[in-house]
Amino acid sequence: MSHHHFAIVGCGTAGLSAGIMLVRLGHRVTLFERFAQPQARGAGLLIQPSGIEVLDRMQMLPAVAGRATRIEALDGRRRDGLRVMDVRYSDLGSGAYGLGVHRGNLLAVLHAEALATGVEIELEAEVESFGDPGARQLQLELADGRRLGGFDGLIIANGTQSRLRAQLAVKQQIRPYPWGALWHISPSPFDQPAALLQRYDAARIMVGLMPSGLQPGTEQPCRSFFWSLKVSDYPAWQATDLNVWKQQVIDCWPDTGTALAHIETHEQLPMAMYADVRMRQWHQGRVVVIGDAAHGMSPQLGQGANLALVDGWELAAAVQRESGLAEAFARYSAVRRRHLRFYQLASRMLTPLFQSDRAGYAVWRDACFRLANQLPLSRREALRTVAGLKTGLLFDRQLALSNLTLNGAELAATGVQAA
Repeated sequence: MSHHHFAIVGCGTAGLSAGIMLVRLGHRVTLFERFAQPQARGAGLLIQPSGIEVLDRMQMLPAVAGRATRIEALDGRRRDGLRVMDVRYSDLGSGAYGLGVHRGNLLAVLHAEALATGVEIELEAEVESFGDPGARQLQLELADGRRLGGFDGLIIANGTQSRLRAQLAVKQQIRPYPWGALWHISPSPFDQPAALLQRYDAARIMVGLMPSGLQPGTEQPCRSFFWSLKVSDYPAWQATDLNVWKQQVIDCWPDTGTALAHIETHEQLPMAMYADVRMRQWHQGRVVVIGDAAHGMSPQLGQGANLALVDGWELAAAVQRESGLAEAFARYSAVRRRHLRFYQLASRMLTPLFQSDRAGYAVWRDACFRLANQLPLSRREALRTVAGLKTGLLFDRQLALSNLTLNGAELAATGVQAA
């Protein structure tokens, strides 16, 4: 296998995981991050069994699990208590579970491992263009005027709003979602359920609470709070009396009172906005796009970090398998197609059922989900969807990670369990 010099743009989950694995395989990686320090913006995230397997194979699961909370179930109910979503990881067997983790902790673990492995990270380095994606050697132009050459391949991993993606001659479409979410991270009670909990009022209101491991800085247990909000309503919400809004939340779900007690200003509730990113393929020549830059979607299914981890793994596997980078990137697109296409479709279909002004969507959602919860086949398919394991609508093959070898030994899952 030839050794290459890769440029990666973006110091997030996708970019760091790809960089770690490529350096372990003997390649050189220079990662460019436009901020002065890597940033993890947003509330806690849920690492599903698919992402857990990648972390396990990367031998990084203990480091992440030690700062996370084990999640056993997803429990979604209407405000009157009627259960709509009932997902229990134990039904998958093999000790399956999820991990609720603060984004900052996942980033810190990946960043530390990247540095220890030998990934070269350039901060305050914004890449603006890369020239001909088919060139044997790629040249990057940075915002500070520098031109850097000598790269055999470029990995674009700088998020949904990536401007580099548009420089590829690949059909693509980016549509902002009309709904987003306010979020806040607060201290957590020690007796909190090991579950992601949600409450719904039709499809207009969705509230969530999720244990999120340890709070960076304090090292105390924390949990994430979410409140669904239409993007166009955000300015009006900012002008609303905060106590009036808090009472609205408590009226919907009294259990949120302790989380809301820590919120004193509107500024403590940033607005997270999302977009649906579609690309016909995720590569052109010696350039490949991964993570949210390639397939950003609604967080409704909780798949963002998991898809990014699988992306990083499969990209490294394709590079190890193929002799040329253009061939490796083409292989990556082919390998990821079914898995990513399914979750993009599922996200577009399911998101309006939880974030919409249309009351009929919620009626249909409640009826279908309650029926699905009672049928063994549909219940299992719903669980496989949440777990990040499906690759198609019906009769699909379960996600199976490609083989990667290091020093002649296959990097296999250890089966380690989180506490």
